[in-house]
Amino acid sequence: MGNENKTSWLFDKDDEDPNEDLDFAADEGFTESISPSDNEPTHAVGGSSFSEAPTEYVESDKTQIYHGGMSKDFANKAEFDPMVDPITGWLVVVKGPGLGQSVNLGSGMNTLGRDGDERVSMDFGDKLISGKDHLRIIFDDANRVFFTAPGTGRNISRVNGQIVAATMPLENYALIELSKQTHVRFVAFCNEDFDWSELAESTDD
Repeated sequence: MGNENKTSWLFDKDDEDPNEDLDFAADEGFTESISPSDNEPTHAVGGSSFSEAPTEYVESDKTQIYHGGMSKDFANKAEFDPMVDPITGWLVVVKGPGLGQSVNLGSGMNTLGRDGDERVSMDFGDKLISGKDHLRIIFDDANRVFFTAPGTGRNISRVNGQIVAATMPLENYALIELSKQTHVRFVAFCNEDFDWSELAESTDD
């Protein structure tokens, strides 16, 4: 899988410290943040790609899957594909409000919070989950691995009992304690054997 499929992301900021820099992206090899709308859905676009400028449209023969923050630039393009925000994994509530429910994870940066406009909304009634940016779950589509990182909310999370104080790998079926009330199980769909870019590439054959 080439580097051309890597996607740029912006990590949402909490109201408490909107200017706080996030330094784990460079350390872990994530792509650069360029768009203010990471909560927008992911789309597949046929016959198009991006130059280094985030809003420039460049014709190509490849089908590209692109992610949140760029949907408005392509909303009126004939090549727009209805597949929106393809799922890369899930969080399944195994304890607390919302028991038995699941929420979807997309590619790149997933900010989790209680608010309905968060990319991963955990609005099941647990007030101990921060409204915005409680936790971040990242799918690195270049390396096909998941990571988790602390958000900018006040409340902490734990993965398999370990406090999420820095970016750390997220293994399949890991238990995430979002609060004392709410625990979720992480389930990966995309992995080393599959990523949505394979499906996009197969349509070009």
